[in-house]
Amino acid sequence: SFKAYNNASFSFSGSTTTKMRFNADAWDTASAFDTTNYNFTVPAGQGGKYFFNASLRLNAGTDCQGVGYFYVNNAEYIFSEIVARDDFSAGIFVNITSLMDLSAGDYVDVRCYATMASPALSGTGSSQGKYSFFEGFKLI
Repeated sequence: SFKAYNNASFSFSGSTTTKMRFNADAWDTASAFDTTNYNFTVPAGQGGKYFFNASLRLNAGTDCQGVGYFYVNNAEYIFSEIVARDDFSAGIFVNITSLMDLSAGDYVDVRCYATMASPALSGTGSSQGKYSFFEGFKLI
């Protein structure tokens, strides 16, 4: 199991799909999360069913859209979307959850598409990553 989080604000370009930065670990029982490339890689001999969850807190505004994606081996796997039609200047959360059947060596990352002029993924120094995080564990 692992939980990775973003430890400081991460700005990215609007209206483009961008890999999200999760550059710190709360824990990583198999040393399978790479805080440099922001990927979880299934360890050797650990293929099977996995559960993943990600929460992305984005700065927002009026009439904005945020889409969160899980990518597997650099290909889109599943997404979740939120559209804000009012003033959400305090921020919006994009949450995404999925079960996946993975093989050893497969890698998973989180990406986001946001229509804000200057989107940013919220971060925190907290070791639990209370704003933006990516977590997962093997089921069987």
